[in-house]
Amino acid sequence: MHLNGPPSQAIRARRSVRNYSPEAIPPDLLRQLNEACADTTRSPFGETASFQIIEKPFKRGEPVKLGNYGLQRNPRYFFVGSITRSPTALMGYGYLLEHLVLRATELGLGTCWMGYFNPEFFPEVTGDGLTPAIAIVGKMEKPRIGEKIMRSAIKADKRKDRSTFFFDGDFDRPLSRSDAGEYENPLEMLRLGPSSGNTQCWRIVRGHGNVFHFHMRIVKKKYHAAGMHHVDIGIAMAHFELAAREASLDGEWRVEDPRLALPDVTEYRVSWFPV
Repeated sequence: MHLNGPPSQAIRARRSVRNYSPEAIPPDLLRQLNEACADTTRSPFGETASFQIIEKPFKRGEPVKLGNYGLQRNPRYFFVGSITRSPTALMGYGYLLEHLVLRATELGLGTCWMGYFNPEFFPEVTGDGLTPAIAIVGKMEKPRIGEKIMRSAIKADKRKDRSTFFFDGDFDRPLSRSDAGEYENPLEMLRLGPSSGNTQCWRIVRGHGNVFHFHMRIVKKKYHAAGMHHVDIGIAMAHFELAAREASLDGEWRVEDPRLALPDVTEYRVSWFPV
């Protein structure tokens, strides 16, 4: 699936929305979202996926607790998908669903990732595939005071300094903006990505020839155990690749561990190879 506008613009505009209008998504926008779902069928690792928009008739104005990620007001539409099982499926799912989230952002709609949710809400999803997360999508309403307090409490809009995430050659040397060169913007777009509990688990090491090795730091054990950190890496991949291609920097994803000396609770996941 491709975005219609500059990916960096959609990435900067995206935020997690918890207060929605009960109004229906206009038919033309819903058609475009369904077309995006129909075009989102294969991860960069080769897994097959399917996504759909599911509408749920919740009572108007009633806060709904779909999982353990706070209350959502007037949630009506949801991106829900399934992906074939494999060792990389969780990353692949995060990569694909974030493309849909950014497409909805382009169309002026609000979204909110949910890694913990009650599957009983979605009996439409059948089969033995994985559904590690969903995303609410809909028309936004002005944030209420409770949402503002929640966002402040979890520092939803805060991102750590780039020196926490990006390294050059090994984990002992931070990658400066100037040394990142043409990959500075793809790395910045990665840094702005959403993550489970805003844990920002990605750690990236640039290797020889602008190969970027994506590692995952286990920030919270419960998120790691549920596979949420793996989904977060998929989101990071989506942001990085979209911004790289925006700058005419082509590449491909491969799982080829460089076997670097790793900090504690850090694991290798995937690498971007320029082509």
